[in-house]
Amino acid sequence: MTFSLPHRLLIALAVLLLSLGCCNTSFATDFPTRKVTVTGTATIKVVPDQMTWTVSITINDATLAKAKARHDESLADALKFIKYVGGNAIQDLQTGGIRFEKQTYFPDGADRSQPFSCSTSITFTLTDFDKYGALCDGLAKLDGAQISSVDYASSKAEATKREALKQALLNAHDKANDLAVAGGCYIDKPLEIQEGAGDGPRPMLMAATFRSGGGTPPPVAGQIEISATVTATYDMFYR
Repeated sequence: MTFSLPHRLLIALAVLLLSLGCCNTSFATDFPTRKVTVTGTATIKVVPDQMTWTVSITINDATLAKAKARHDESLADALKFIKYVGGNAIQDLQTGGIRFEKQTYFPDGADRSQPFSCSTSITFTLTDFDKYGALCDGLAKLDGAQISSVDYASSKAEATKREALKQALLNAHDKANDLAVAGGCYIDKPLEIQEGAGDGPRPMLMAATFRSGGGTPPPVAGQIEISATVTATYDMFYR
């Protein structure tokens, strides 16, 4: 097979371009990568409008049958009481699985007459803080009831967290820019953004307590903090 001159020139040109492309790829890797990685944070304070409760019913007795009978009665009373007092302000009411235990080790001098225990946890969300005291006072009177925790929360937590993430990224950008300027450089668009752990501890209310003259004091909600953290990496160029 024979080729005319134009065809031979085209083939030679194609081979040359391929070889140049390989050389350019190799040459491009010789440029150093300059980048800066920073962590940005942001915290937004909000007034809580929810309380998340954890209540446990735990009964100890001489036999498992006796413990369970008392447990079942107290659990039913607790659920009925929560629904009655809380009404429409109770959300996400849920019980955990029942748990049986037998205590086999007793310290010296400890009461060994009730080695069997039966327990169940109850969780729910309260949206009316005015009902806090009545719930505490009533639950504290039930057999084996204990208020494990009451935490403040916000129904707008997700939307607030997204806003905090945006602010955290802006904070990261400012930090990266400050570092780049100090080094005589400037930054470009971010190469990578990673979300980090953000939410800090939320204020926790004390469990049910009684005063000499009445019931549980009313809660003081104050504010809770919703925070966000991002780690971002930016291209960095000389000015």
